[in-house]
Amino acid sequence: MSFHVKPGYGSFDFTKLVSKRHLTGVSNLTLSPPLNITAETFAAVAEFYYSRKVQLTPTNVAAIRTAAELLGMTEGENLCHVTESYFQRIVGIEASMVLRSCLPLLPDAETTASLASRCIEALVWENDDDVSGLDVVLGVHPQDFETVVHSLNGRLSNHDVLYKMVDLYLKENKHCKLTEEQKTGICNSVDCTKLSPETLVNCVQNPRMPLRFIMRAMLIEHINTRRSVVAAAVATGTQQQVERTSLGDFLLDDTARRQTAQLKEVMDSTYSRIQSLEKELRGLKKILLDHQAEHEEEMEKEQRNVLNSERSASFHFVPAESRKIQRGGRGSVSSSGFVLDTARKPSNEVNYSVGPCRGTPKMTRTFRHRFITGLKNAFRISN
Repeated sequence: MSFHVKPGYGSFDFTKLVSKRHLTGVSNLTLSPPLNITAETFAAVAEFYYSRKVQLTPTNVAAIRTAAELLGMTEGENLCHVTESYFQRIVGIEASMVLRSCLPLLPDAETTASLASRCIEALVWENDDDVSGLDVVLGVHPQDFETVVHSLNGRLSNHDVLYKMVDLYLKENKHCKLTEEQKTGICNSVDCTKLSPETLVNCVQNPRMPLRFIMRAMLIEHINTRRSVVAAAVATGTQQQVERTSLGDFLLDDTARRQTAQLKEVMDSTYSRIQSLEKELRGLKKILLDHQAEHEEEMEKEQRNVLNSERSASFHFVPAESRKIQRGGRGSVSSSGFVLDTARKPSNEVNYSVGPCRGTPKMTRTFRHRFITGLKNAFRISN
């Protein structure tokens, strides 16, 4: 008689597995139990069944322990007891290796004996609450990871570690993109009341967390804050009545705080922009002042040139015939005339003439006297 077992994958001859009294009239038997164990694991189970001996290693203890649970080998000095004892001896030393061997066996390895969660607990304790060494669990299926973290919920008193592990999985999950429902299911393993104040603040501000979890963390943070205020008031002897706030009021307050933060951000941005514009305006003003100074300098230079030209003008007397003095009439001394002509005659030619005395503008006596005296001396005219 021949008989084969096909558990998961692989097959092998297993004629001693079942007593002959159970195989009366059966010449060939094939078993295909729906177990997540290999043929090698099944062979080890059968060996223990008949010889009470089994070869256990850090790489196969999880598989044999799981198979023993699934096959119900729990009576007497059973395989479950033997494998559990070995697991407890090595988990503190080879937790990482055992954890790796557990991952292909999920969820059975966790639902039957909490093997994965106990390995993680040992690693966290060994690394002083550091979860960076748990990157091996980032590739597991979300449902399997959820099973593991829910087991850790009852094993870890410090849920800061559990939160960090969940956050690491949400950040670097290599299996697939998580839906909001999957994220919520995973995060429900974290008890916000067991988180430190610093971790609660991180939860509220973490964009990877699902909205429901953030709301729960915000509520717990608010309750803790109120308790701290009341405790401080009692301690100082000035206990104040703290009004009860509904969840709706709390959410309104939080919305107001967020809007205030957004407004501050907008104001800071606007102030920065105004400073930039003011700097640009100062630059433009400097350019304009420099240009204006240049223009004024050019105008002043041009005025000096014009003034120098006017100063270089010379006096011209009219021809002799014109300035001949005749006795009496218009040519007499009393009606003598003087013509001042510039040497050059530009477009805005200026001629100054001194006509009859009675036709000149009225001047002061002293100035007129000096001016007439000077003219007489110039023309050698006696008084």
